[in-house]
Amino acid sequence: MTEAPAPPLLERRKRGSVPRGARLGPATTWSSRGVHPVEIVVHDRDSTRILLEYAAPLFPAEVVSGSAWTVRLQPPTEGSWIPELLSLILRWLESARLPCAKVLYGGRSYLIRTAPDIGRPGTVTDITSAPQLAAGRL
Repeated sequence: MTEAPAPPLLERRKRGSVPRGARLGPATTWSSRGVHPVEIVVHDRDSTRILLEYAAPLFPAEVVSGSAWTVRLQPPTEGSWIPELLSLILRWLESARLPCAKVLYGGRSYLIRTAPDIGRPGTVTDITSAPQLAAGRL
């Protein structure tokens, strides 16, 4: 016997806090409101160099000092930057010949994987909870 999937959880809002007719849905971390820096964990100096070369034309970027190699990107406060970010990360993974990247954003951790074959898009998984979205569906 198969079980029906559970409905998505919705935030409970105070009456009158949302304009009438506004569309309500589950909150998503990958929104352009309240933009946070994006941190990408890298594996070595060469991977860092490649990522910085790809990122520099699109986002302000810096290498964060610490125990792990991390590149911090600052997305713009306006516009649709998420598809550009995902495309950048997938291009970097392919160029650096890496299978995946750990991306930190807004208190969550995402695992972005390249597709094993060219015909399928890479995937983005929120490793702090459940799968989120496919990179090809943005």
